[in-house]
Amino acid sequence: MERRFSLWEGRGWLTVREEKNRAVCAAQLPNDGKGLYKCWLTGGGGKALLGTFVPQGGVLRLERTLTISELERQGAWPPEGGQAVLAFSFDGAEKIPAGWRREDNPGRLMGEPLLAAAAKGPALICRDERGFLMAYLYRKDRPFPLTPLFCFARLETLEGRDYLCFPFRPGGCPRLDDLL
Repeated sequence: MERRFSLWEGRGWLTVREEKNRAVCAAQLPNDGKGLYKCWLTGGGGKALLGTFVPQGGVLRLERTLTISELERQGAWPPEGGQAVLAFSFDGAEKIPAGWRREDNPGRLMGEPLLAAAAKGPALICRDERGFLMAYLYRKDRPFPLTPLFCFARLETLEGRDYLCFPFRPGGCPRLDDLL
């Protein structure tokens, strides 16, 4: 008997086929390039890790065979569904351009409370003779960073990737003369 479950809001699937006292599991997700995904088989009393999806033929795939007794111990047998979870994001693994450093709490560098509240991490920081530059990786699928300075963002390419850059004085106030 084979069971099929939807994964990742219907964009992927998981099948579980019972063979003797084993469960043969296969799963597939679209490859969005955002990171590493893990797959879990869920049951009435728990869940069992099936493993990490691997890129194969333009999609992410996973195949795993487990004993039914092991799945029963973990509460995942009989299966009721599956879960695909982003376990590691490639965003955090980006290469930091030369001369820059990662800042997880950029709001602490801001001199204006409104900007401090808006400056969420992570960002990149580069010190210069007039203060510092702050850069956010530019992603069309993410909210715009530092929205109070939306009109003053400068799009720059650093080591092949697009960033939104903002210049600041040492106390964390924008250097508007650099932006105009």
